[in-house]
Amino acid sequence: MTAQAGDTLTFPPAVRKSELRKLLRRRRVAIGKPQRRHCERRTALQLLRWRRLRQARHIAVYLSVRSELSTGTLIARLLRQGRKLWVPVTGSAATMRFVPLRRDGKLRRGPLGLHQPVRTTPCRGARRMDLILLPLLGFDAQGHRLGNGGGYYDRALAAPRTGRRPLLVGYAYAAQEMAAIPAESWDVRLDAVVTERGLRRFF
Repeated sequence: MTAQAGDTLTFPPAVRKSELRKLLRRRRVAIGKPQRRHCERRTALQLLRWRRLRQARHIAVYLSVRSELSTGTLIARLLRQGRKLWVPVTGSAATMRFVPLRRDGKLRRGPLGLHQPVRTTPCRGARRMDLILLPLLGFDAQGHRLGNGGGYYDRALAAPRTGRRPLLVGYAYAAQEMAAIPAESWDVRLDAVVTERGLRRFF
């Protein structure tokens, strides 16, 4: 049985985030392949229409793995447009920086088993991006995000933001929406989330 996009889940407050992650991973894995392909195309189209994306000069994207909503279509379109894309690389002390993603660049497996460019220079911190696309397991209508648990994005974005840079945009299936995400004081909230059903702003 496949998960239905747009359904929401409500969990008792006592359920820990680790249990939520297990449940949401199972929910995401249950989405069938035809629906995945449809959502990949539709979500990319929804984001490409957004004026704030078109205005961004430096865009950070993630290279999707496993059951994550694929960023393949979006990345291909942006690269064909000649956009400046950056992807995360992880380092010692659980740090994360961003390096350029090039059309002809080679990839390798990073410390967390994620794809990242072989060439890791030049690099930039998260604060120097205009827009950052974030992977997630769940989100709610208040812009709270449940990530994979590593805390890399939260640490990279821990300092207070000045102005509106960077914009933080969740990229997900509509089926990943929850009624509420338990949030801690250090959790970074999203400015927007985009799914196959459209783009929702929280600012």
